[in-house]
Amino acid sequence: MKRLVFLLLCVLLAIISCSREKEISEGIRLYNEGLTQSALVKLREGLISYSAIGTISAQNIYFAPQAIFSFENIVSVMYPEKHSYNFPREVVSVWYNPEEDVCAVTDGVVVYLSIKDKESIINNPSREPIKAVAHATHTYFISGKELFVCDGKNKEIRNFSKTQFSPPEAFKYYNAYIDIVDNMLIVIVGIAGSYNLWVLNTGGEVLLSSVRVSSWKHFLRNGMLFVVKGSAGNWDFKSINIKTKQEKIIKNFTSVTDIHMTEHGVVIHTGQQIYIYVFNDEMYTLPFVYSIKGETRDSLVIDNGVFTIISSQKFFTKVQQVVNDTGCCSVKE
Repeated sequence: MKRLVFLLLCVLLAIISCSREKEISEGIRLYNEGLTQSALVKLREGLISYSAIGTISAQNIYFAPQAIFSFENIVSVMYPEKHSYNFPREVVSVWYNPEEDVCAVTDGVVVYLSIKDKESIINNPSREPIKAVAHATHTYFISGKELFVCDGKNKEIRNFSKTQFSPPEAFKYYNAYIDIVDNMLIVIVGIAGSYNLWVLNTGGEVLLSSVRVSSWKHFLRNGMLFVVKGSAGNWDFKSINIKTKQEKIIKNFTSVTDIHMTEHGVVIHTGQQIYIYVFNDEMYTLPFVYSIKGETRDSLVIDNGVFTIISSQKFFTKVQQVVNDTGCCSVKE
């Protein structure tokens, strides 16, 4: 009986997936027949419905690299799975590691840690406020301008690096971010379009130091760090080779209102147009726009009447198919 139910579910999912792909195929057909406006409606909606993997009803949402949180009543993971924590709601920074089932939250005073539903507290070793937290085997957090690590086994806290993680200017109030990718820590400190960025390995060696960037949005992929540099009217979407320190301008923009980086591609919104980059040195422009609320490494959340979570892998794969089959999205050098 269970096997029959499982097979029926598989058939149902296959039917739904095929129907979603049909909308995109119909859009491609209409475009190639010259019915552009009708085609774009089909393609815009088809890309969302095909890529959709869930919805979010909460309004007060926070995006971490591997999860989407809600802080409406209690600290809750909305994606990749639903789970609530008995943590204080005064959240400065939050991190979720689905592989280890770890949630780390700081209210600026201490770090609250949940590992497989076992909760504990990491006390602040300094008098400065805690500004960011992340976890991968060990718990890392920035207190003031120092980076600390708490051993996952013996709970020993030590200073992780001699580097002072300071913002570009003498800001009294600023934010900090920690990301962990491929055994590397990305630390970003600053506010309002002015940030310093560091990359360290898990041994504490600094691989990139005080790189000036204009956004805390970033992505590390195959040893290449993707960032935004520049100032108003002159923004550079760039890649930095971690090993050689060589920088490459992928595209210059006179306007950038938001940028969303995932492991399968990047969405850059200029206010009037959406650009798509898929990590292969090709950039496309979509002939329609989306209202994107945020991203994780493998998903985007689009406001299309409801907050829809879409798979970045499905979305960027289908964008490339549309480009190849219609030529509708101009490729930018």
